[in-house]
Amino acid sequence: MIINQTQEGAQEQYFKVPNAVVDRCINEGSPVYLMVYLFALRQLEAGNTAISNSQIAQTLRVTEIDVVNAFLFYSSKGLIKIHNFTSVDDVDFDIEFCFTVSKSANVEFRPHYKASEISRQLSDNPKVSQMYRMVGQIMGKTLSTADTELLYSLYDYYGLPAEVILVMVEYFVSKGKRSMRTIEKEAAKWASGGIDTVEKARKHIKKREEFLSYAYRVRSIMGINERSLTTKELEYINRWQNEFKMDYDMVKTAFELTVNQTGKLSFAYMNKIMESWKSDGIKKPNDLQKDKKAAPKGQSQKGKGGYDFAELEKAAMRKVIGGGTDGI
Repeated sequence: MIINQTQEGAQEQYFKVPNAVVDRCINEGSPVYLMVYLFALRQLEAGNTAISNSQIAQTLRVTEIDVVNAFLFYSSKGLIKIHNFTSVDDVDFDIEFCFTVSKSANVEFRPHYKASEISRQLSDNPKVSQMYRMVGQIMGKTLSTADTELLYSLYDYYGLPAEVILVMVEYFVSKGKRSMRTIEKEAAKWASGGIDTVEKARKHIKKREEFLSYAYRVRSIMGINERSLTTKELEYINRWQNEFKMDYDMVKTAFELTVNQTGKLSFAYMNKIMESWKSDGIKKPNDLQKDKKAAPKGQSQKGKGGYDFAELEKAAMRKVIGGGTDGI
């Protein structure tokens, strides 16, 4: 049942939809969830607030669990408040639409499924049934009830084909990551990235391995051995590899230059140096020996961050050719 008061516009030929539904949720969740939400909102506008979740499911020709998951999804986005909810097996709960939504309102969501629904899918879909058997073999264990439900969400909620799920599970298990929760987080990234074929999956894995190798070398250059890299640091490294196209020697030069000038490791400082090199077309240490455009008399060539890159590059060049490492 819907517990809001009937809204203005009920007698008109339209009904209002919160902007957040489009701005934040249009590309998330199942299309069925959006259908359920819009239908329920229309019932509110029409004054039909006594409609039950079971009636919504029957009218839309979807399952009751679809309706439950739809409302749970929009609740996680702050667009609905749920009242008197006990479990997914009890569909008789109330909803309240929220029309003022905080931008920060967002909690983790994962759909729930009844065991009978999953069993029916396994019986009706040989490909999904085979996927379950093979995942169990790959992981070397009998899947728990929680594993079974989570694995089905990869197929149903995230929309990944069974063959792509197998490639993903096999890859992460080979990397020592056997937690289904970890695999689920990766599935969300794959789904949002449009990785929906085996070919795309293998290309993604290849690119990921290349980045991990590059990041490992960068860690070694910087002597980072006792801690994990932060998200921001990984973003910098990704830029150096994929945007700036800097090889290891250039990263090493930028690192040494940064330590010489600041006395410490600074990803931001290194990034400014390499950003300047990219702008000047410098890709190899030997490029640092080429003549640079002369700065106007009495001025230095400074980058956007205020660093004197002309002098920094001269220092880097002196180091590369063995001309000394005196401070600038």
